Amino acid sequence: MIILSTMYSAYPKVAVWGFPDRYEGMLVLLSYLVVMFLSINLINHERDMKFLLRVLFISASLISIIGLLQYLGFDIFANVIEKKLILPDTLSKLSNEINIKFDYIYSTLYNPNYVGSYMGMLFPLTVALYISIESKRDKIILGCLSLLIFSNWLGCLSRAGIIAGFGSNILLFLLLTKEKLMKSRLPILILGISFILVFTVMNYTGNGRLIRELLSFNKEIQKDTRSLENIVINKNRLLIVTDKDELLIKINSDNRLEFFNKDNKIINYNMEESNGKIKFKNKEYQNYRFKFIKSTNLLNFEYGKEKADFKIKTNHEKEFLILGFMGRGCKTDEVEKWGFTNHEGFASHRGYIWSRSIPLLKETFFTGYGPDLYALYFPQFDTVGKLINFGTTRIIVDKPHNMYLQIAINTGIISLITVLLMFGSYIYSSIKLYWNRNLNDFYSKTGVSIFVAIVAYLIAGLFNDSVISVAPVFWTLLGMGISINLKLKKGMKTR
Repeated sequence: MIILSTMYSAYPKVAVWGFPDRYEGMLVLLSYLVVMFLSINLINHERDMKFLLRVLFISASLISIIGLLQYLGFDIFANVIEKKLILPDTLSKLSNEINIKFDYIYSTLYNPNYVGSYMGMLFPLTVALYISIESKRDKIILGCLSLLIFSNWLGCLSRAGIIAGFGSNILLFLLLTKEKLMKSRLPILILGISFILVFTVMNYTGNGRLIRELLSFNKEIQKDTRSLENIVINKNRLLIVTDKDELLIKINSDNRLEFFNKDNKIINYNMEESNGKIKFKNKEYQNYRFKFIKSTNLLNFEYGKEKADFKIKTNHEKEFLILGFMGRGCKTDEVEKWGFTNHEGFASHRGYIWSRSIPLLKETFFTGYGPDLYALYFPQFDTVGKLINFGTTRIIVDKPHNMYLQIAINTGIISLITVLLMFGSYIYSSIKLYWNRNLNDFYSKTGVSIFVAIVAYLIAGLFNDSVISVAPVFWTLLGMGISINLKLKKGMKTR
């Protein structure tokens, strides 16, 4: 389906190589499948699996150390030398001018959501191995690694990652037998107390940031409370609707701006000649900030955190246009949407993105639009929707923030069904194998650990996308998990 989707794509070059800054085109998607296939068929021995897990844990340690340093205020990428390493030669001269400052962990994955997917996947993996493994030396190493990953899992402030890691760890404890839990109660207690200490120290150094983040979860599902509710352009009439009132702007016959309240009464104002700032004489409208730039015929607008620019056309037919991304003038036509009415702010405005993405599925049943082409079909000129939800009209929505919507839109609904069947088959097989199983051998211990890691990634996928910096780890682990399940099934049959 990936190849067919690329063949029938309207933008084959992008479909092959991927969208800029994402690069998950056909070649990358096929490479994921190749990685999984090789993991299933070539990683069959204990030494191979141990080698891959060691490599994974070494890289995870480095990523986690960098992330923890960022949380503590020591971002290595904010230094001039490191800036030059990540900047192309053409931009290296700007390294002194670029100010990198974030209050969350992004580590080497450049986005806290991707850190959430990565750490949310590895956190239950290391915890499961810590509990199931017998060697004291290895248990200490895995315990320390779990704490390091735990710190990044929290510090990235990704709600998706937190939910994924928490949910998969619950699954882990449901899978473990009572005997195993009782036998490991002391190591579990030590690790639990250590988690509490790490959380307390991180929350203290972050001035209560972690507590505030956890308490904000309920806000993500509440009904939208907006200061700016709508903007409607009808030729030379610009209507701004807020939660308190309405403001109508007209271009009169002399090409001057006139302001009216919701009762259609004119609002008097003064315009400063030096900078074009508009000041209303009525204090009731002081929250509206306008600035007219005569040289470009632009009207800057600010209301709270929302900012927009309007192009004023006065040559032939007088009209307003709202400027979207790339500075293109747009009308405020209605955009097709589905669901999330009054809840577009759900899950950090994923409700808005999903409501505009779901209608795209009508055209993607067989082949989709093509690998990584989501951004080219999302209604990017929904300027009013972007302004209300993101505070700006110039942002580009290049991903749906849902791995399953991403697959269905890019490579088709049939492709999504195929992937879900594969995931479902692995999950069903794993539950049958590991439910109340005595984890007495290497493959059982590793298999159940990989299983909870895979489940964590799939949970995070409800809110995050597949991304090239994290997905290869997932597909490798999935291949190893399938390989172990096949080996355990074969062992059960021979007995």
